[in-house]
Amino acid sequence: MQSRGADYGEDEYVSVIPSSDVEAQVRVTCPDKTGLGSDITRTIFDFGFVVLKGDFATDGKWAFVLVTVRRQGGGAETSAPVNWDLLRIRLENLCPSKASISTLSSLNLRSVGEVRDPLDPPKGTMYILQVEVEDRVGLLHDVTQELWASELTVHRAHISTSPADTAVDLFYVTDERNELPAESRVAEISRNVQRTAVRQFGESGALMGGRHCRVTVTPAPKFVTKTSSSGRLMEANSIGKIETASATQYSEATVTVDNLMSQKHTVFQMRTRDRKGLLYDLLRASKDLKVHISYAKVELKSGGLCEVDLFVARCTNLQEQRYLCQRYKENIERPVSVQIMTMGLDEITTELRVIAPLDISGFTRPRVLLDVTEALRQLEVMVFKADIIIMNPDGGRGLDGSGGVGGSAHSSPGSAAAAGPPGAMRQEVHRFLLTDARGQPISSVRDRKVICNRVLGVLLQ
Repeated sequence: MQSRGADYGEDEYVSVIPSSDVEAQVRVTCPDKTGLGSDITRTIFDFGFVVLKGDFATDGKWAFVLVTVRRQGGGAETSAPVNWDLLRIRLENLCPSKASISTLSSLNLRSVGEVRDPLDPPKGTMYILQVEVEDRVGLLHDVTQELWASELTVHRAHISTSPADTAVDLFYVTDERNELPAESRVAEISRNVQRTAVRQFGESGALMGGRHCRVTVTPAPKFVTKTSSSGRLMEANSIGKIETASATQYSEATVTVDNLMSQKHTVFQMRTRDRKGLLYDLLRASKDLKVHISYAKVELKSGGLCEVDLFVARCTNLQEQRYLCQRYKENIERPVSVQIMTMGLDEITTELRVIAPLDISGFTRPRVLLDVTEALRQLEVMVFKADIIIMNPDGGRGLDGSGGVGGSAHSSPGSAAAAGPPGAMRQEVHRFLLTDARGQPISSVRDRKVICNRVLGVLLQ
């Protein structure tokens, strides 16, 4: 089977050619733009794929990307077939038009003459999707997965549970299809979310119908934005103990510099255990550091070892080389931070925090909410309350008073070009108040450590 994109003519930018139900070759040829490689790998990561091998090249005007991707096993989402056509469409939406490299192009003529219907919502309009249903283990994960499958992007979320065990979940979303608020689109989303939210497993393992689920979709007020600042779910002066994931859950990486392989380029060579999102983290760091990549090669070796070579503009400054090596190493080894905090002397409330950096364009890390809720579902841990916020650290300090995730709060010694703008320091924080499946506090230090390790394991598997 071949994606419809492979039948395009000379204006084809993206083709997706599946070799099996879970593996495909993806080819992108389009005008280049700053951060294109990061955007492409972010989309691949968003679909839950790992890159088996690949080549990225650019001459400064046109970009060429050829990668082989495969969906990882594990998790409820792997039972559904891969929507290869949706992957192609998402990648095509990232490609600049030919007009971006041509002063005389007929491609823009139609768009210039077009007048948007004033009744149509502008692209990126925010909507509030509210779900009310009886709470259960895995509910948040199932709803999050369905929103992704329905081509909705979740920017913020507020999750709460009433004393009557009714979950009231608010998702601030944008529609990738740009069809909201059409009644047919609202009905489609409501039907899909209701079907997912009310299903539950009986003791025999068969799917059973749950209770009634209420879904509403309304335009968000104009003052609602995609980012926000907020305090902790728990007061800072009430925090008791803080647990973090074991250091063994993170992979070690080696980053070396080679100035002999090419006369025009410096080659950064990375070696580490393969995981989903690895290539995205590397290219996101390059985008944040304003490192121009002329060519990149990715190859998955035996034993799960991944080798990445980045050919960048020649760099002979040893201080800058060391700084870039350190930043790449930090982004490979620790792209996210996972912590659990308890409140009060009796430690009756447990808050899980997952912190990930935003890139220089303000894009958040894909799949965090989906992967965290999958890990909690596996452990049969309930989410009593949750939200997603964007933090703008003051003075380069993170939410917990330490440096930003991935080293983004550090500055280059004597290298203003590598330091990046303050926007790269922003962080997305996912916060969850947790209970066990019976609604009781998670009081055991061992259980909290298990949660931390499982969440990080799913995020970086």
